[in-house]
Amino acid sequence: MKPLLLLSACWLLCQPLHVLAWSNHSLGSQLALQALPELQRTLNYEPLQAFLDAQAPAIEQLLDEQETFARAHFPDYPTRPEALRFSATATPADDRRSAFLTALRVNPHIRLAAFVQQLPGQADDGRARLAAEQVLVFRKIGPWSHWRYLALQPGEAVSAVQVLSSAADEPDYGHDINLFSDNPGEVGEQYNFGVQPFGDVRFEYSSQAPFHIGYYHEPELVFQAAPYLRRTLPHWRIYQYTGLARLALQSGHDYWGYRFLGWALHYMQDLTQPYHAKTVPGFATAELMLIALKGAAGYPEDRLAAIARVADRHTAIEEYQLERMQQLMAEQAASPLLQAYTQNPQDSYPVYSVDYAQQVVAAESYASADALDEVIGQWLAGKPAAVPGFSEGNQLVAAEVDPLLEQVLVELFKRFGAHTRNVVQTTLTQSLPSVPVTAQ
Repeated sequence: MKPLLLLSACWLLCQPLHVLAWSNHSLGSQLALQALPELQRTLNYEPLQAFLDAQAPAIEQLLDEQETFARAHFPDYPTRPEALRFSATATPADDRRSAFLTALRVNPHIRLAAFVQQLPGQADDGRARLAAEQVLVFRKIGPWSHWRYLALQPGEAVSAVQVLSSAADEPDYGHDINLFSDNPGEVGEQYNFGVQPFGDVRFEYSSQAPFHIGYYHEPELVFQAAPYLRRTLPHWRIYQYTGLARLALQSGHDYWGYRFLGWALHYMQDLTQPYHAKTVPGFATAELMLIALKGAAGYPEDRLAAIARVADRHTAIEEYQLERMQQLMAEQAASPLLQAYTQNPQDSYPVYSVDYAQQVVAAESYASADALDEVIGQWLAGKPAAVPGFSEGNQLVAAEVDPLLEQVLVELFKRFGAHTRNVVQTTLTQSLPSVPVTAQ
């Protein structure tokens, strides 16, 4: 076997299985967006079918334009099969929802519930609660079961911030699971995404990883050893959903404009998590090659240790962040962590554009991944008994506050907030020319 192929055969086993970023996107999104003047308005809930019926020809044109652009602009883009093309005239009205979802190449069974997510410390406002199973398609609801999902009625008024922040969490509800040819279900063979490039196909959450992780900045040697790492698609999802958001807003379907925009935010926000931008933080390329070679030679101990290290650190920081955010929001406490979402980093960013996710957000995260990994390692080594996690009842176990770790999180949350506002303000400006844009 050639050396690069040998490394490629082993590299897959070094991919961590934890594929969620920031645990709950609604928490940070609402904090980042709540003060924007552009969002101080209410929307009226509209069922998806109403948008599809009213804008079917425009949707057909937009999706065709997006497909042409994606084929020309995004390297390694898996083309949409012609059979999945959305047609305003050939599709009966009753089948438009299904045709729309398959044209987007998302899980056709997603709920798309009429809901908003209510955060810790907020009242239900008289709305009925939905069970998690009415909102998510996962077989194992797990940690999502303790969030509050409130039902909306057609025409009901709801704040723009709440629509955006609730929708920002929604792609983790099953939009991107089981889309590959070796996944369970009927669409994997139709969607042309091929076999799942990394992760473990035995775990249903794992199948969304290539859509939520952006390995755009690994050294060329890494890509030669493991070319499947190039098959990551969050930048494409962002492009899809910001385009749909503009169409909906320009045509007067404001609710769906903001909900599509929230979906786009999710993938951008995922890329602000350094573990979603670098395959194995804390290891030099030469170290990884040596680990892979040793594994191929029958000595997997270092490879298994690397897998465990990355997975443990990724999971630990996610759970620490989630527990602290819930605690602070429930207490309505003033905290640098909460304030960070509303602040901008020292560095300024360009106005959002189609390549922003790759060239700005993922590049920034990749550059900081090793430093974050080191801080997490120091924290875990110093306080191994204080690592938070979920109890048997899905209740988070409190973590001791670590000043150094929180300092790092403050900087990451500033980026999260700034990139979130940048996408929102730019997209709204492109849809509503009277809205000013301020680059973060």
